[in-house]
Amino acid sequence: MTAITRNDMNSNVLQTWLRKKTLEVFEPKLFFHKFGERPVIDDGYNTLSWAKFDQIASSSVTTGASTNDGVSPSDTDFDATVISVSPTQFRIVVNLSDMVIERNKIDFLRGAASAVGSAMARDIDETVQTTIMAGDNVKYAGSGNTARTDLAVTDLLTADLLNFAQSFLTDQDAPHWEAGAYMCVIHPFQLYDLRASTAAGSWVDLNKYSVNVSKVFNGEIGMLHGVRVVVSSHVQSFASTTTVYPALVFGRGAYGVGEAQRLQMFLTPPGPTDSDPLAQRRKVGAKVAFGTTILQQASLMRIETGATAVASD
Repeated sequence: MTAITRNDMNSNVLQTWLRKKTLEVFEPKLFFHKFGERPVIDDGYNTLSWAKFDQIASSSVTTGASTNDGVSPSDTDFDATVISVSPTQFRIVVNLSDMVIERNKIDFLRGAASAVGSAMARDIDETVQTTIMAGDNVKYAGSGNTARTDLAVTDLLTADLLNFAQSFLTDQDAPHWEAGAYMCVIHPFQLYDLRASTAAGSWVDLNKYSVNVSKVFNGEIGMLHGVRVVVSSHVQSFASTTTVYPALVFGRGAYGVGEAQRLQMFLTPPGPTDSDPLAQRRKVGAKVAFGTTILQQASLMRIETGATAVASD
C-alpha cells in the first residue's frame, strides 16, 4: 500500500513552527563617524564652526644689517580661517500594529529597535563618507594612472601605496594617531589584495607591533609603513570603468562631525491616545542631527584602486 505523503495532505494541516530566537542580522563595522572631531553644539546655535589660525610663512621673518638696528620691521598679516557646517536632522520611524506585536512569537519591538538603530548608524556613516571621500588629495593605483577612469580591476592596493600616503601626510605635518601612525580604512577586497601581494615590503600583524592595547581600535588588523589599517565592508565604492574602491588614509583632526542632537531612540508607550484611540499601533523610531565637513585637506589622502572581488566557488 502506498503511504500518504505530505504532498497528499491539506496545506493547512501541517503548520510552520517558528523558533522564537531570531537569526543574527549581519551588520558592518562602521568607523568614519568615530574618527571625526565630534563636538556637541550648545543649545541655541544652528551652525557649528571650527577656527584655525593661519600659518605665518617663515619668509615673513626679516633680516638686516647692523645699520638697521632699532628699525621695526613691517607688520605681518595674521588671521584665522573659519570652517562652518549646518546640521541636518536624520530620522526614521517603524509602525507596528497591535496584532503584529501581541500575536507573534518573536519580539517585533526589540527587532525593530535594533534594525532602526543599525539603519541610522549606516546612514550616518555613509553621509560622513560622501563628504570626506571628496577630498582634494588622491592617488590612483597602477602605473601612470591620473584619473578614476584610468583604473582597471588589476590596479590593486599595495604596500607601496600606503607608504606613499604616509610620506605625503608626514610631509604635510599632519598629526598622527596613537603609535605614531596614520589611520586607514579599507574594503575587505582591498585587504585581500594587500595580503596576497608578494612585492617587497612586509605586512605587520597587530600582535607584532607595540601599541597600548586599550587604544587599539575594534576592527584594526595591522600596520604597514606607519599606517594602521582597519577594515569595513561599508566602505563606499565608485562606478567607473571598473568598480573603484577608496582607501582613506588620514591624520587626527582631518574632518569634523558636529552634533546638534545626539542619536536618540524612541518607543511609543502602549495604550490609547487621541490619534490611536484603540491602541492599535506602537512606533519605533530614531533621530539625530549632525553636520560633517573636511577640516584639514592636508591631513587626508584617498587612494583609489581596483580590487579582486572575492566570491565563493
